[in-house]
Amino acid sequence: MHFTAGIACNSGLNYYGRVDSLHSRAIYPFVGLALHNGLYMNASFVFIDNSLQSHEYAATLLEGGYNFTDHKGDWAGSFSLTKYFYREDVNLVQSAIKETASASVTKLSKIIDVTLGLNAKWSDRPDAGAEAGLDHILRFPHVIGSGVLVLDPSAYIYAGTQNFTRTYYEQQNLLIVPIAEQQVTTNSRAFNVLAYEFSMPVVYGYKKFNLVFSPAYILPQNLLVIPGHPELSEQGTNLFYLTVSARFTF
Repeated sequence: MHFTAGIACNSGLNYYGRVDSLHSRAIYPFVGLALHNGLYMNASFVFIDNSLQSHEYAATLLEGGYNFTDHKGDWAGSFSLTKYFYREDVNLVQSAIKETASASVTKLSKIIDVTLGLNAKWSDRPDAGAEAGLDHILRFPHVIGSGVLVLDPSAYIYAGTQNFTRTYYEQQNLLIVPIAEQQVTTNSRAFNVLAYEFSMPVVYGYKKFNLVFSPAYILPQNLLVIPGHPELSEQGTNLFYLTVSARFTF
Protein backbone atom coordinates (compact mmCIF):
# COMPACT_ATOMS: atom_id res chain seq x y z
CA MET A 1 0.00 0.00 0.00
CA HIS A 2 1.25 3.50 -0.76
CA PHE A 3 -0.04 7.06 -0.55
CA THR A 4 0.37 9.81 -3.12
CA ALA A 5 -0.01 13.56 -2.79
CA GLY A 6 0.66 16.35 -5.21
CA ILE A 7 -0.57 19.34 -7.13
CA ALA A 8 -1.37 19.94 -10.81
CA CYS A 9 -2.00 22.97 -13.01
CA ASN A 10 -3.96 23.09 -16.27
CA SER A 11 -3.55 26.06 -18.61
CA GLY A 12 -6.82 25.49 -20.51
CA LEU A 13 -9.73 23.59 -19.01
CA ASN A 14 -11.72 21.83 -21.72
CA TYR A 15 -14.08 18.93 -22.18
CA TYR A 16 -13.18 17.21 -25.46
CA GLY A 17 -12.09 20.64 -26.68
CA ARG A 18 -15.28 22.34 -25.53
CA VAL A 19 -14.63 25.38 -23.34
CA ASP A 20 -16.56 27.84 -21.22
CA SER A 21 -16.86 31.45 -22.33
CA LEU A 22 -14.28 32.56 -19.74
CA HIS A 23 -11.59 30.11 -20.93
CA SER A 24 -10.79 28.96 -17.41
CA ARG A 25 -7.54 27.58 -16.04
CA ALA A 26 -7.22 25.36 -12.98
CA ILE A 27 -4.99 24.29 -10.15
CA TYR A 28 -5.86 21.14 -8.22
CA PRO A 29 -4.19 19.49 -5.26
CA PHE A 30 -4.77 15.74 -5.07
CA VAL A 31 -4.26 12.81 -2.73
CA GLY A 32 -4.51 9.08 -3.36
CA LEU A 33 -4.24 5.62 -1.90
CA ALA A 34 -3.23 2.52 -3.90
CA LEU A 35 -3.14 -1.09 -2.76
CA HIS A 36 -0.78 -3.76 -4.05
CA ASN A 37 -3.71 -5.70 -5.52
CA GLY A 38 -4.45 -2.84 -7.95
CA LEU A 39 -7.32 -1.13 -6.14
CA TYR A 40 -7.00 2.63 -5.70
CA MET A 41 -8.86 5.77 -4.63
CA ASN A 42 -8.05 9.40 -5.46
CA ALA A 43 -9.47 12.78 -4.48
CA SER A 44 -8.85 16.07 -6.32
CA PHE A 45 -9.84 19.57 -5.26
CA VAL A 46 -10.29 21.95 -8.19
CA PHE A 47 -9.70 25.71 -8.04
CA ILE A 48 -10.36 27.71 -11.21
CA ASP A 49 -8.96 30.99 -12.45
CA ASN A 50 -10.36 33.27 -15.16
CA SER A 51 -11.23 36.93 -15.80
CA LEU A 52 -13.97 36.86 -13.14
CA GLN A 53 -12.61 34.36 -10.62
CA SER A 54 -9.20 34.16 -9.00
CA HIS A 55 -8.35 30.65 -7.79
CA GLU A 56 -11.87 30.02 -6.47
CA TYR A 57 -12.88 26.56 -5.29
CA ALA A 58 -14.97 24.86 -7.98
CA ALA A 59 -15.27 21.14 -7.29
CA THR A 60 -14.17 17.97 -5.56
CA LEU A 61 -13.62 14.83 -7.66
CA LEU A 62 -13.59 11.37 -6.08
CA GLU A 63 -12.32 8.42 -8.13
CA GLY A 64 -12.03 4.76 -7.25
CA GLY A 65 -10.94 1.89 -9.44
CA TYR A 66 -8.70 -1.00 -10.30
CA ASN A 67 -5.51 -1.15 -12.40
CA PHE A 68 -4.02 -4.39 -13.66
CA THR A 69 -1.17 -5.78 -15.77
CA ASP A 70 -0.86 -9.40 -16.82
CA HIS A 71 2.12 -11.48 -15.64
CA LYS A 72 3.84 -11.37 -19.04
CA GLY A 73 3.49 -7.60 -19.33
CA ASP A 74 1.58 -7.85 -22.60
CA TRP A 75 -1.70 -6.34 -21.42
CA ALA A 76 -2.76 -3.62 -19.01
CA GLY A 77 -6.14 -2.18 -18.15
CA SER A 78 -8.26 -0.25 -15.71
CA PHE A 79 -11.78 0.19 -14.39
CA SER A 80 -12.89 3.34 -12.58
CA LEU A 81 -15.87 5.19 -11.15
CA THR A 82 -15.74 8.95 -10.63
CA LYS A 83 -18.13 11.19 -8.70
CA TYR A 84 -18.12 14.97 -9.34
CA PHE A 85 -19.15 17.53 -6.74
CA TYR A 86 -19.29 20.89 -8.56
CA ARG A 87 -20.49 24.14 -7.05
CA GLU A 88 -23.86 25.03 -8.55
CA ASP A 89 -22.62 28.37 -9.90
CA VAL A 90 -19.56 26.98 -11.71
CA ASN A 91 -19.62 27.87 -15.42
CA LEU A 92 -17.74 24.88 -16.86
CA VAL A 93 -19.08 22.59 -19.57
CA GLN A 94 -18.00 19.50 -17.62
CA SER A 95 -19.89 20.70 -14.53
CA ALA A 96 -23.03 19.12 -16.03
CA ILE A 97 -21.49 15.67 -15.44
CA LYS A 98 -22.35 13.98 -12.15
CA GLU A 99 -20.73 10.54 -12.48
CA THR A 100 -18.66 8.58 -14.95
CA ALA A 101 -17.74 4.92 -15.32
CA SER A 102 -14.77 3.97 -17.50
CA ALA A 103 -12.94 0.85 -18.63
CA SER A 104 -9.92 0.50 -20.90
CA VAL A 105 -7.47 -2.14 -22.06
CA THR A 106 -4.01 -1.63 -23.58
CA LYS A 107 -1.97 -4.03 -25.70
CA LEU A 108 1.64 -3.36 -24.72
CA SER A 109 4.59 -3.85 -27.04
CA LYS A 110 8.08 -2.49 -27.62
CA ILE A 111 6.95 -0.83 -30.85
CA ILE A 112 3.60 0.76 -30.02
CA ASP A 113 0.89 0.48 -27.36
CA VAL A 114 -2.74 0.32 -28.48
CA THR A 115 -5.53 1.40 -26.11
CA LEU A 116 -9.29 0.93 -26.44
CA GLY A 117 -11.79 2.24 -23.92
CA LEU A 118 -15.49 2.62 -23.17
CA ASN A 119 -17.22 4.99 -20.79
CA ALA A 120 -20.62 6.11 -19.56
CA LYS A 121 -21.41 9.56 -18.21
CA TRP A 122 -24.44 10.75 -16.28
CA SER A 123 -25.79 14.27 -16.24
CA ASP A 124 -29.59 14.55 -16.26
CA ARG A 125 -29.34 12.04 -19.12
CA PRO A 126 -26.79 9.29 -19.80
CA ASP A 127 -24.07 9.53 -22.44
CA ALA A 128 -22.09 6.69 -23.99
CA GLY A 129 -18.49 7.18 -25.09
CA ALA A 130 -15.51 5.37 -26.61
CA GLU A 131 -11.84 6.12 -27.21
CA ALA A 132 -8.88 4.66 -29.05
CA GLY A 133 -5.24 5.62 -28.78
CA LEU A 134 -1.66 4.90 -29.77
CA ASP A 135 1.47 5.69 -27.80
CA HIS A 136 5.14 4.74 -27.58
CA ILE A 137 7.10 4.99 -24.33
CA LEU A 138 10.74 6.08 -24.44
CA ARG A 139 12.83 5.66 -21.26
CA PHE A 140 16.14 7.38 -20.52
CA PRO A 141 17.61 6.11 -17.24
CA HIS A 142 20.27 7.85 -15.15
CA VAL A 143 19.22 11.35 -16.15
CA ILE A 144 20.44 13.86 -13.57
CA GLY A 145 21.96 11.33 -11.21
CA SER A 146 19.80 8.25 -10.72
CA GLY A 147 16.66 9.88 -12.10
CA VAL A 148 14.66 8.51 -15.05
CA LEU A 149 13.21 10.52 -17.92
CA VAL A 150 10.19 9.12 -19.78
CA LEU A 151 8.63 10.45 -23.00
CA ASP A 152 5.26 9.17 -24.18
CA PRO A 153 4.12 10.60 -27.55
CA SER A 154 0.42 9.78 -27.85
CA ALA A 155 -2.53 10.20 -30.23
CA TYR A 156 -6.17 9.64 -29.24
CA ILE A 157 -9.62 9.82 -30.78
CA TYR A 158 -12.71 10.33 -28.62
CA ALA A 159 -16.33 9.66 -29.59
CA GLY A 160 -19.73 9.67 -27.90
CA THR A 161 -23.12 11.27 -27.49
CA GLN A 162 -23.52 14.80 -26.11
CA ASN A 163 -26.53 14.92 -23.82
CA PHE A 164 -24.27 16.62 -21.27
CA THR A 165 -24.37 19.68 -23.55
CA ARG A 166 -28.12 19.96 -23.31
CA THR A 167 -27.93 19.54 -19.54
CA TYR A 168 -25.27 22.25 -19.33
CA TYR A 169 -27.40 24.72 -21.25
CA GLU A 170 -30.46 23.92 -19.15
CA GLN A 171 -28.42 24.54 -15.99
CA GLN A 172 -27.35 27.88 -17.42
CA ASN A 173 -31.03 28.69 -18.18
CA LEU A 174 -30.33 29.25 -21.86
CA LEU A 175 -32.87 26.91 -23.44
CA ILE A 176 -35.73 29.37 -23.86
CA VAL A 177 -36.63 28.82 -27.53
CA PRO A 178 -38.52 25.54 -28.21
CA ILE A 179 -37.06 24.99 -31.70
CA ALA A 180 -33.54 25.50 -30.35
CA GLU A 181 -34.21 22.99 -27.59
CA GLN A 182 -35.43 20.46 -30.12
CA GLN A 183 -32.32 21.04 -32.22
CA VAL A 184 -30.02 20.47 -29.23
CA THR A 185 -31.96 17.38 -28.17
CA THR A 186 -31.78 15.82 -31.63
CA ASN A 187 -28.09 16.50 -32.18
CA SER A 188 -26.98 15.53 -28.70
CA ARG A 189 -28.29 11.99 -29.12
CA ALA A 190 -26.05 11.25 -32.13
CA PHE A 191 -22.89 9.18 -31.54
CA ASN A 192 -20.11 11.16 -33.20
CA VAL A 193 -16.39 11.79 -33.03
CA LEU A 194 -15.92 14.40 -30.30
CA ALA A 195 -12.21 15.21 -30.57
CA TYR A 196 -8.73 14.23 -31.73
CA GLU A 197 -5.88 14.82 -29.30
CA PHE A 198 -2.09 14.68 -29.63
CA SER A 199 0.14 14.92 -26.58
CA MET A 200 3.71 14.45 -25.40
CA PRO A 201 3.85 13.69 -21.66
CA VAL A 202 7.33 14.12 -20.23
CA VAL A 203 7.94 12.50 -16.84
CA TYR A 204 10.99 12.90 -14.65
CA GLY A 205 11.16 10.43 -11.78
CA TYR A 206 13.62 10.50 -8.90
CA LYS A 207 13.06 8.06 -6.02
CA LYS A 208 9.58 8.88 -4.68
CA PHE A 209 9.13 12.10 -6.66
CA ASN A 210 7.63 12.54 -10.15
CA LEU A 211 7.44 15.74 -12.17
CA VAL A 212 5.19 15.66 -15.25
CA PHE A 213 4.93 18.12 -18.15
CA SER A 214 2.16 17.21 -20.56
CA PRO A 215 1.64 19.53 -23.56
CA ALA A 216 -1.40 18.61 -25.65
CA TYR A 217 -3.18 19.81 -28.77
CA ILE A 218 -6.87 18.97 -29.06
CA LEU A 219 -9.13 19.37 -32.09
CA PRO A 220 -12.85 19.32 -31.15
CA GLN A 221 -15.22 17.78 -33.68
CA ASN A 222 -18.98 17.95 -34.28
CA LEU A 223 -19.62 20.99 -32.10
CA LEU A 224 -23.34 21.53 -31.70
CA VAL A 225 -24.31 24.66 -33.63
CA ILE A 226 -27.82 26.07 -33.29
CA PRO A 227 -28.64 28.25 -36.34
CA GLY A 228 -29.53 31.80 -35.27
CA HIS A 229 -28.65 31.09 -31.63
CA PRO A 230 -24.91 31.45 -30.99
CA GLU A 231 -25.64 31.58 -27.24
CA LEU A 232 -26.91 27.99 -27.51
CA SER A 233 -24.01 26.72 -29.61
CA GLU A 234 -21.00 24.89 -28.21
CA GLN A 235 -17.79 26.85 -27.93
CA GLY A 236 -14.55 25.23 -28.97
CA THR A 237 -11.59 25.67 -31.31
CA ASN A 238 -8.32 23.82 -31.79
CA LEU A 239 -6.57 24.28 -28.45
CA PHE A 240 -3.03 23.90 -27.17
CA TYR A 241 -2.86 23.47 -23.41
CA LEU A 242 -0.34 22.35 -20.83
CA THR A 243 -0.75 20.26 -17.70
CA VAL A 244 2.04 20.30 -15.12
CA SER A 245 2.01 18.17 -11.98
CA ALA A 246 4.31 17.22 -9.10
CA ARG A 247 3.66 14.02 -7.18
CA PHE A 248 5.18 12.41 -4.09
CA THR A 249 4.70 8.75 -3.17
CA PHE A 250 4.96 7.58 0.42
